[in-house]
Amino acid sequence: MKNSIITLFLFLLYSTGFAQNSKYELPARQTPSVKKEKLTEAKLVTDLSPRLWSSMVLSSNERYFLDHRRVEEFPQPSNYVYPQERYKQTIDYVSVDISVISNGKILRAKSTSDKLTTEQKNILNAADPGTNIRASIKFKYKDQTPDNFGPRNNIVEGVSTVTVVPETEAEFPGGFKQLSAYFIGNVINKVSDKNVSEKVQRATVKFTVNEEGQITDAKVEQTSTDTKIDKLLLDATNKMPKWKPAENSKGIKVKQQISIPFGVGC
Repeated sequence: MKNSIITLFLFLLYSTGFAQNSKYELPARQTPSVKKEKLTEAKLVTDLSPRLWSSMVLSSNERYFLDHRRVEEFPQPSNYVYPQERYKQTIDYVSVDISVISNGKILRAKSTSDKLTTEQKNILNAADPGTNIRASIKFKYKDQTPDNFGPRNNIVEGVSTVTVVPETEAEFPGGFKQLSAYFIGNVINKVSDKNVSEKVQRATVKFTVNEEGQITDAKVEQTSTDTKIDKLLLDATNKMPKWKPAENSKGIKVKQQISIPFGVGC
């Protein structure tokens, strides 16, 4: 079975500098995802995720401008953030470039509107479970009136990334809170270094949950810069109890690759 990838974001919150007082907080997923089976239904680029525009990577000025720009036909308070369908009232699409990885090869196709072409749909349907769909969108503002940030008649490019996930994702026994507690007990509380929080937040571990829920192929993908902490992270990952394995839409158990960045903003 092909792998599916999910990224879990673990935010470390420390009430003091001592490891024994540290706590994890597990927020909602920070990047959008789409189920493999849903890709066959996509007709517009915005069908990939309701968060496609809100999660788009833009400069801070462009993000502020895009979310606060008002269209005359749809006046809103200055702090209003458009729902996805309203972005189209603010911008004109110039191009939409879709790229995915399939069987180790990069597939790519471009359109000149938000409507997906047949080639783009075929590429999306070929996306490997676990791959990231990259949508590079170029657009212009309908209202090109200059503002305090400068002229608005230029072409802007933003990039959105959506991860393809299985119908049911793999789950640690007890969920995110128990996963946090597990790493606190097996890593954080075993380090007396007063800088443990800073070091752990640099680290990322990656592993696969197989069809039986077992952990395989674990590695420290990004080091904490401390060999002791790296070893604790790797040992704790390898010794995790069985997860509930991922399943596809037919209820068949599938492998799922898990990446855990421990730092805020990863």
